[in-house]
Amino acid sequence: MLPSCASAVSSLLPDLLFAYVVMETYLVTPVKEIAAKLDIKEEIPRVCRLQTARNNVPDSTEEEYYRRPVYVTYLDDFCNSLKERFESHKETVASLQHILPEFCTKTDFYSLEAAFNFYEEYLSHKEVVQSEFMSWKEKCSQEKSENLPKTAISSLEKCDKTFFPNIYILLKLLAVVPVSVATVERSFSSLRRLKTYLRNTTSESRLNGLALLSIHRDIKIRDEEVLDKLASVPRNLDFVL
Repeated sequence: MLPSCASAVSSLLPDLLFAYVVMETYLVTPVKEIAAKLDIKEEIPRVCRLQTARNNVPDSTEEEYYRRPVYVTYLDDFCNSLKERFESHKETVASLQHILPEFCTKTDFYSLEAAFNFYEEYLSHKEVVQSEFMSWKEKCSQEKSENLPKTAISSLEKCDKTFFPNIYILLKLLAVVPVSVATVERSFSSLRRLKTYLRNTTSESRLNGLALLSIHRDIKIRDEEVLDKLASVPRNLDFVL
């Protein structure tokens, strides 16, 4: 669903690059009103013949100047970001979902081929995966539709790792595919709180431990286990409790 929405937005954005009416209605007019309230005059930055520090595009009005280096540049960069983030792996993720019992009963191995090509190094030979997919499809077809697992996690519980090793790997890959960058961003936010300029000599193992404690605060840590871990390390002084 999300990749299709990104494709729809990406196809619409090129039309907005040269739609001056859109810029005039939603950007220029509101900005002029705010500037008038704050007593800010519309001005063009100094333009010289040879400019290296910023954009130096020809213009006749203030609106045209800001449309070229700001409005058009921003939309173009936004378009490229959407394609890079969503559309580059859209085919692989869309193909991988066909391994779910809900979808595999209605399709064939051809729908899974893009995912196989991407994760080929983790799987067996193509013919082996194809025959395994047919067996998995037959197994799912024998179940009632209302009893079929709907998610990758629930499908993993129904998948026998011994009989369907490649299907099990694909389901695990589908289960861990990130849907956002929130986890990564949260780890960086925690890192800023832990590793400050005044605490820059923290070792890697200690930093990782503190970061995990800060991020996963819902996990209960037993004091006895921590003390046993510290006491097991040889020290110059005895660790007395």
